[in-house]
This record gives sequence, C-alpha cells and structure tokens, in this order.
Amino acid sequence: MRLAGAQIGRGCRIESIQWPRNPWDIELGDGVALDRDVVLLATGSRTTQPRICIGSRTYINRWTMIDASLCVSIGADVMIGPSCYITDHDHSTQPGEPLSLLPLVEAPTSIGDNVWVGANVTILRGVRIGRDAVVGAGSVVTRDVGEGERFAGVPARRLSSSQVR
Repeated sequence: MRLAGAQIGRGCRIESIQWPRNPWDIELGDGVALDRDVVLLATGSRTTQPRICIGSRTYINRWTMIDASLCVSIGADVMIGPSCYITDHDHSTQPGEPLSLLPLVEAPTSIGDNVWVGANVTILRGVRIGRDAVVGAGSVVTRDVGEGERFAGVPARRLSSSQVR
C-alpha cells in the first residue's frame, strides 16, 4: 500500500487487506492493526487531505468496511469490532427521479480517541462519536454520540454516560 501512495505509520500490522481504492487517500498512524479482509474505500479524485485517516494504535477487526468519499476520521486507541460499516455518504432521493442518477449526499464522519465500537455496527454519514464512548454490538448510529456516552440499538440511542461530573 505504501508503494501505491498510502501514508502508513511505523509498526502497523495489516492482515490480508482487500486492496484499497485510491490508496493515496489513506493515512494510518503508528501501530494501527487491520485484521483480515478489512476494506478501505476512498472514492473520488485526488485530494490534498486523506479521505480515510486512522489514528495510532487503533485496531479494526475482520470484515469491516470504511467507505469514504469526503472524510472518515478515526482517532487513536480505538477498537472496532468485526463486520462494521462506517461511511460519510449516502444516496439522495427525489420522487420520480432515477436513484442511480442522483448525487451522493456527503458529510464528514468522525470517531474520537479511545472509543469502542462493537461487532456489526453501522455508522452513517455525518455522525461524530466523542472520545471514550462505547457503541453496542449491532447498533445503527444515525446521530452524534457524546464524549463518554454509551449508545446501542437500531437506531442507536443513549443508554448512559461514564463522564465524571
């Protein structure tokens, strides 16, 4: 990946990754671990900033897909469970118009430092997850998760907060 233009930090461990689309739009911090069959899709023309940015010491479990057309940013020390889908875009809809001809709707998606994302979680366009948050397995995250909050469900909702007050 480095030869194709990806920015890869020291000590990264990449297991049988699916070859990424537009590797020059991918940045991995030091010590990042990508387990088997992780897919990194950075779609669009070349940009000055990476579309997919993964912070140091973050672990992404097998069969997870990160799909970015604008920007997906994942902080340091994050753990992402298997079979997750994280995106910064979706398709627009217009009654009477062919869906295949309509443009994408984009908004940056970000995950803060020290976040735990359980297995089979979907994180949709424009969501911001604050540091120290936890997202329960099987959740669909459609809105922001605050710092230290626990979210779960479909759609994901706030269960509790671990913040010290």
